[in-house]
Amino acid sequence: MNEQEGRQEITISIIQILRILKKFIVPILIITVVAAGIVYLIESIFVKPKYEASAMIYVQAKKMTDDSQVYSTSDLSVAKQLVDTYSIILKTDEVLEDVAAMLNHQVTVEQLYKSITAKSVNNTEIFSINYQDTNPERARDVINALAEIAPERIKDVVKAGEASVVQKASTPKDPVSPRKMRDAAIAAVAGLVGSSFIFVLIAILDTRIRSVEDLTENFNFPVLGSIPTISADMTVAEKEEKEDE
Repeated sequence: MNEQEGRQEITISIIQILRILKKFIVPILIITVVAAGIVYLIESIFVKPKYEASAMIYVQAKKMTDDSQVYSTSDLSVAKQLVDTYSIILKTDEVLEDVAAMLNHQVTVEQLYKSITAKSVNNTEIFSINYQDTNPERARDVINALAEIAPERIKDVVKAGEASVVQKASTPKDPVSPRKMRDAAIAAVAGLVGSSFIFVLIAILDTRIRSVEDLTENFNFPVLGSIPTISADMTVAEKEEKEDE
């Protein structure tokens, strides 16, 4: 018996929530659209788009010689491990200062350090170097300058193995951030969920009785009668009709 009553209460609660959402569907939709529009507008006007240029470098565990033209499994494993080492070397002050000098100090060493990233490509001996900038041509020039300096600098530091550029950077055409459509969609979902929660909470906390339906739905009390609302502007016929109800 108690289990059945519990199920009934849960069903009634869900129905009440759906009724509340239906009642406030218009303001909920307005808030959802406005939230998405505000985020999209802010990012379109105030957030500068960033472009990402990238180049790929191939890591060799040892220098090829005429006597050894084939890499062993251990050589490939060492090459993969050296990717992390090479990534650190590329972000040293000496390398970044050379890159900044090649670009006539259009960017600072601090900016380069924060914006340059390096990562392995699919866990292979190839790693990519990436740089984001509000200027697509400058992003390309930074990566190509780094790709030009990197092999010699890596050879000087590591003293073993080599690195060669597989692919240079080209001018990026599409920005990588901000992702206006994605962010607007997230804002829309947040606005939908947040406004729905607030309206449901307000309706649940509002215990005032406004109609007979409110009394019968929320309490198991029989309704013996109701007092009609009679306005002073009503005609005699309208008042009689109200009284009959």
